[in-house]
Order: sequence, then C-alpha cells, then structure tokens
Amino acid sequence: MKALVTAWLAIGAAISPAASPAPAPLIAPFIAEYDVRYGRIPGGTSRTVLARAGDGWVIETAVTASGIARVIAPGTIRQRSEFRIEDDTPRPLRYTFDDGTGSTGRDIRLEFDWRAGRVRGIAEDVAVDVALVPELQDAATLTVLATAKLRAGREPGSIAMIEKDRVKLYHHALVRREKLVTALGELDTVVYRSTREGSNRETLTWHAPGLGFAVVQAQQLVKGKLGFHTRIRSYQPN
Repeated sequence: MKALVTAWLAIGAAISPAASPAPAPLIAPFIAEYDVRYGRIPGGTSRTVLARAGDGWVIETAVTASGIARVIAPGTIRQRSEFRIEDDTPRPLRYTFDDGTGSTGRDIRLEFDWRAGRVRGIAEDVAVDVALVPELQDAATLTVLATAKLRAGREPGSIAMIEKDRVKLYHHALVRREKLVTALGELDTVVYRSTREGSNRETLTWHAPGLGFAVVQAQQLVKGKLGFHTRIRSYQPN
C-alpha cells in the first residue's frame, strides 16, 4: 500500500490548456476521492485534499484499505506536505508519511531548510541530511508542481524528488489523449507516463483538462504488469 501513495503522488503531467478569458491560478484547492485496486482486487479508497493554510498550502492524502489489503495496511495511510508557492514553484517545508501500521519503522518525517540548503529528518529509521537542489519536491508536492506547470501551459519535464534519503529524477512524457468513462461521466483526458532511470516501475496518469487537469485515473506498472490502480469517485473545488 505504501507504493500506492508514493507512486500515485509522485507523478506529473502537462498539456497546454485551452485559451480562456482569464488565466487559471497556478494551483486551486480541491477534494478528490478515489477507488483503489491492486490488479483486479479491490484495495480500498483514498482521499486527497489540497487547501490553503495561513500564507501557505497543505496537501494530504489518506488511503484506507479494505478486504485483504487490510492485512498489509490495517490502519489509514497518511501522507501530508506543507508548502509555500515561491517563483511559481511549490517549496516544501514539512513532509510526513505514516504507513498506518502503528509502528514508526516505515514512517517519514522531513524538514526542508531552504536557507541552509538541507533536507533533514528520518525516513524509515534512517537519518536524512541531504543537500537541496533547485525545485526539489517531496512525494506530494511533485504532483502540485506538475499541475502548476500544466495549468500554465508548460511541460513538467524532469522533476527532482526526495525519496527516503536520496534525490531522484522523474521524467514525464505524453502518451495519448483519451476519452475516459468515470463516476463523473465521460471525460476528455490526457495520459502521461512517469519513469525513473534504473527503475522497472512506471506510472500512467489520466488528467482531465475540464477539472483543472486533476488526476482522474492512475496505474502503476511493474515490468509491464498492472499493480496499483486508482479511479476517481468524486471531485469538488474546495
């Protein structure tokens, strides 16, 4: 289940938005809920909220397992990032991940000290002290940055993300445009693939321009075989 949150949120997409009378904001608050499956097996539900928090922002995803998946994740998996927008780019401040088992062995707590140029904390019982690189993101704000670029009519390209105690580079490429039947009705979508060098995993994401390029479906493939799969249940501006 941890792979679901990490992979699903560590994705991006881009397509030039249609012309509109006024430019869209870089990011906009929303609440989205999804069904989660592993292959053909129901895995539970997830809920993502992007909201303002004082002069900054917070994005949080909660994944609740059901059925056999509760053996792996008996509690609710939670991922949260607090960040600011500076120079049209999310700047993470604090990131947390709780794997829902009640043990801290796989949890993550990171603090981004942009003045000192370091990320420090604990990731799965390993001390983290890593140099910041320009536009470095965590597993939650990577999606925020990709969406901000998308809404501005820019390609997300390659985005650096801290994963445990290492900085890794994720590459995004447009695959196709597709009409997708969802719980919200039939939606026009653009499909993007996210990959990383040295990994046999890839993530496909379906983004709906009509919903501000929100993710309405995501699939993780491991050596070409379907792993985790999410599909939109509901979406509303917050």
